[in-house]
Amino acid sequence: MTTPLSRFGDRARRSAWAVWLAGGGVYFLALLHRASLGVAGPDAVDRLGITSTQLGSFVMVQLGLYAVMQVPAGVAIDRFGPRRVLFVATLVLGTAQLGFALATSYPVALGARALLGIGDAAVFIAVLRLAAMWFPHHRYAFLTMLTGLIGMAGNLAATVPLAAALGWLGWTRTFAFTAGASLLYALLLLRPAVAAPYRAVPSPDVPAVPRSAVADVRAAWTRRETRLGFWTHQATMTPGVVISLVWGFPYLTGGLGWSDAAAASQLSVFVLGTLAMSFVVGPLAGRRPTWRSPMAIAVALLGILALALLVLWPGGQPPHAVVTIAFLMLAIGGPGSQIGFHIARDYNAPVRISTATGLVNAGGFVGAMVAAIVVGRVLDLRGGTDPSLLDYRWAVASIALIAVFSTLAQVLTLLGVRADILERMARGEHVVVPQTEHWWDRAYRRLARRPRP
Repeated sequence: MTTPLSRFGDRARRSAWAVWLAGGGVYFLALLHRASLGVAGPDAVDRLGITSTQLGSFVMVQLGLYAVMQVPAGVAIDRFGPRRVLFVATLVLGTAQLGFALATSYPVALGARALLGIGDAAVFIAVLRLAAMWFPHHRYAFLTMLTGLIGMAGNLAATVPLAAALGWLGWTRTFAFTAGASLLYALLLLRPAVAAPYRAVPSPDVPAVPRSAVADVRAAWTRRETRLGFWTHQATMTPGVVISLVWGFPYLTGGLGWSDAAAASQLSVFVLGTLAMSFVVGPLAGRRPTWRSPMAIAVALLGILALALLVLWPGGQPPHAVVTIAFLMLAIGGPGSQIGFHIARDYNAPVRISTATGLVNAGGFVGAMVAAIVVGRVLDLRGGTDPSLLDYRWAVASIALIAVFSTLAQVLTLLGVRADILERMARGEHVVVPQTEHWWDRAYRRLARRPRP
């Protein structure tokens, strides 16, 4: 006998928006946990008695495992489905945050952040897979933007609200509360599975489950477009992630001498800037495919310019307005990095979408992992336990150098992708996003010694 409650539950399970929002809630919590160290860095130094390098190692380990787990996470989603993976991820996130709440030593806290990186790894690409399975293709760009907005809401909760909670409740109760939120939320994912209306049906010669995960990863990575997505994600996202997750708060308080409240507010401005630019970059990337790579390069260059403003400002003490402008320029990197996911979706087979998305998503976090530990080493080598403003300027300059490298790799890979597309167009083959030849394409072809199409 069916009851009104059971009928409501059945409709909810079959509602595309309900399914996607359930996954989006996990992403909100994941971003809250991931960004929680942004305002808790100084408290971690005092509580655990650690150095700048050790503080940076929290982010290095967390993001390093996040990046390493992208490919296994993508394969797991392709194999077991996003709902099951999100359920496990939510439990892991809650357990990791609870361990961080109770940690009183560096090894325990480091292990908790490592476990957090593992749990966080599958969340974003699983939510994107829900969007691909439950909505028609033309809504994917819009859903990608909305997913990013949900994440930004979680990131925003990890700024002023979390800083206030740390001051009011203390370390243990604050992180224990966020851990409990994840563990309770996992109950929402304990629902019977139903068939997704837009689930990709592979052709007869393509197995629904890859026989070899390694072969599947190789097939995705050998596509130059996937590598373009990787470098696009890294070049656009790395500077903002490093600033927002760990080193922005110490730079503002220890380097520029701002109060904790002012620094937390500045990080909120960063998150709000990301939120606002999502409404610009996301729709343009969805509606104007030919604009995607030029937009991504512009975003990457803006990030480098923002870091240069902070480093090269006369005296190294930029006014509040200049710091705000620089943070807003860095904030565009989050929405800009989503262009990499559009590229991965357009040029990979449906059965490899999550694997390719995982490879792309690893790009920004590999860069952030390297930058986080490099900044810590620079501060320890130059300033020891009490870095000066000059030490922080050198540290920020190291982030800029990493961003320059990633941007150069992005541009060179893009030129190769354009050359491939122009050659296919010359042979009369179908291409997803047609291109028009320009002088830089001819220059690249001469330098690479590729024949004229």
